[in-house]
Order: sequence, then C-alpha cells, then structure tokens
Amino acid sequence: MKKAVVVRDIFLYIILHHPLYICFLMSCRMDKCDTVKALYVHNLSSNKLVAAEIAHKLSKNENTFTIGSSYALDGLTIVKTRVNNYGMVAGLIQHEWRPRSTVSLSAEVDSKALDKQAKVGLALALSP
Repeated sequence: MKKAVVVRDIFLYIILHHPLYICFLMSCRMDKCDTVKALYVHNLSSNKLVAAEIAHKLSKNENTFTIGSSYALDGLTIVKTRVNNYGMVAGLIQHEWRPRSTVSLSAEVDSKALDKQAKVGLALALSP
C-alpha cells in the first residue's frame, strides 16, 4: 500500500504495511527536506518491537544508521534502547503513573568517548 501523509511538517510515505512490520520513507520540512529517512519497524510480539533507521543528510552527504528496541514491562511501563553507528547508546524507562501522565528517566552515553560524562534526564509530563 502506498500512501503519502503530512503529519506535523513531516512528509511520510508509507511503502509497505503488514501486521508484523512497517517500512516507510520520510522527509522533514523543518530542515527544508535536507534529511531523508528510511525506517523499518518489526513487531516481535505484543510487547516487543525492534526498529532500524537509515538517515541521509543531503547537504553534508552523511549517513546515520540507528537500531532500537522497545519492551513493555507491563501495561504502564516501557523500556526503550537505541544505538547508532557513531557509538551513541541511549536508554529510556517510562512509566504512566496516572492516565496520560508519565514520568521518564533517560540516559545517553558516547561509547567512543567514555571520558565524557553521560547525559541523564528526568521528565514529568502531566495531563489533566
């Protein structure tokens, strides 16, 4: 199924959709369509996902390859991880403690420069 959709200044071109996986291309208007991304998302089970992304920046002629995973511990808690070809490793744990209100803890480290400090973040999103 081919479909073009505009979602918040993102041109999204869905190439293939299946209950187990989705493949699509996208380009963002915020950087004047300078970046083109190809993504593949695969459902391993009802609570496990893996994904791969290749991004090409046209102005710099550089590519970034990222793989990631998502695992739902329960109906309220999600753990996500990702790593890219530049050695950046990141993780996130997010818990919905009230309906539509979440608390998130994230960390990112550059595995090629371990002398630098890791970035750690805590976020609280509240909705009435």
